[in-house]
Amino acid sequence: MQGIVIGMPVAIALSGLMAGIVVWALARWPLDKSHIAGRPSRQSSNYFLFREGLLVDHDITRPGTANDPLFGISGWPQLKEWLGHRFIDLPDDLPAMQAGEVVTFPARDPHDEAQVTISVLRHGHRVTLIERALPMPAEWHDAKARLAFKRLHRMASENAPIAICILDHEGKITWRNAIFQEFSEKDEGEILAAVASPNEAAGHPVVLTDPQGGRQRHVDLTSIDAGDRHILYATDVTELVNTDAMRSSFIQTLTKTFADLATGLAVFDRGQRLVLFNPALVDLTGLPVEFLSSRPGLLDFFDRLRDRQVLPEPKNYATWRAQINEMIETASDGHYAEAWTLPNGLTYRVTGRPHPDGAIAFLIEDITDEISFNRRTKSQLEIRQAVLDRLDTAIAVIGPNDILILCNDTFRERLGIPPDDSFAETSLDEIVRTARSRFPNDDLWADILAGSGRSPIEGRAGDDTTGRVHVRTEPLPGGFTMLNLTPD
Repeated sequence: MQGIVIGMPVAIALSGLMAGIVVWALARWPLDKSHIAGRPSRQSSNYFLFREGLLVDHDITRPGTANDPLFGISGWPQLKEWLGHRFIDLPDDLPAMQAGEVVTFPARDPHDEAQVTISVLRHGHRVTLIERALPMPAEWHDAKARLAFKRLHRMASENAPIAICILDHEGKITWRNAIFQEFSEKDEGEILAAVASPNEAAGHPVVLTDPQGGRQRHVDLTSIDAGDRHILYATDVTELVNTDAMRSSFIQTLTKTFADLATGLAVFDRGQRLVLFNPALVDLTGLPVEFLSSRPGLLDFFDRLRDRQVLPEPKNYATWRAQINEMIETASDGHYAEAWTLPNGLTYRVTGRPHPDGAIAFLIEDITDEISFNRRTKSQLEIRQAVLDRLDTAIAVIGPNDILILCNDTFRERLGIPPDDSFAETSLDEIVRTARSRFPNDDLWADILAGSGRSPIEGRAGDDTTGRVHVRTEPLPGGFTMLNLTPD
């Protein structure tokens, strides 16, 4: 009992001392935080066990779920690809090592403290992913947000409408999206061969031929350097190539057609550069083929025409340049058409027509013979009219549609029609009405109206007051009728 009594004061004293120390420590803790900042960060690890290169076990939670990070990973090559974007120099195969030996692979980013280690077990290898510094809550949230964004990018790549793949530094495909997976093994080989020889395939799509149907596909390749990897885009441009081929064939057909035209053709693009011409343009303008092939501008083209006197001679250059600019603007609206009388006596008909996308086409046609023919015809008609006007017989020619075609001055005088009155487009009805009032004979004029030139009609009309005339109609070829009024 005495020992116990003596021990109690000691115990009480020790308890008080310990309580004081704890209270002192708690009081000091918030004031001195230096040891918090300096304490070592926590670390976490995940383990992957392999036997003969196959993944047999790991400590990743939630396997088989939508968030399973190891989905699709069954061996070391897949795990290496999963880790290879972050860690350098991972081996293609798990290395042969001595018991107790550990190989460490650091992260690519020097600020990233994570590591991957490989060690040997009794029946395989153990790969350890070590995170040296766990993030703070805000950093963890940022990492989750980045992961979600990365998954969105991956989904966009997987479902992209063009073929995409990623190549490693040896030119092997490490990832391909859904469209790229549609390529056969033969097609992939040809694509990779083209990528390996960029100088030979530069600017030209790769042609992939179906060995069964013989159908050809044209694929345009674009490679982007991404560090030790390359991103390859393969775009199917078959329709575009076929369209270009059809357009080229169509242009060749048009060129052959234009080559046989007698009308000169000059087509200028929206930049007012000559893009198409035919041989007739060379013949009509005398411009050298070398000049036309150099794609001159519109003003240069007309300057050269002026130098070769294939344009009407202008009074001064400034006025001429203003007329050319006005002509170009008018042609752009589709309203330019003019006949050029040249100093050498030739006459050209020039027409400007707008084309899609702001292009302009000029047609140059030699109408000298047409103009000469029209002039000769007009001269002959004037001579014939002068001869008819000097006859004492009143003559009128009625067309198949019972409309007056021509008459002489004697016919006008006999019916009392002033010379300045327009007598064109006068109907047979109106002529008979005027003639009947001047030279009455109802039966005769009624017969003429009823016959309308189908058979000859002859008779007398008039009276002592207005005078008497001998009336005769004669059918002419083509349904025309000649009406004669001769003094009786």
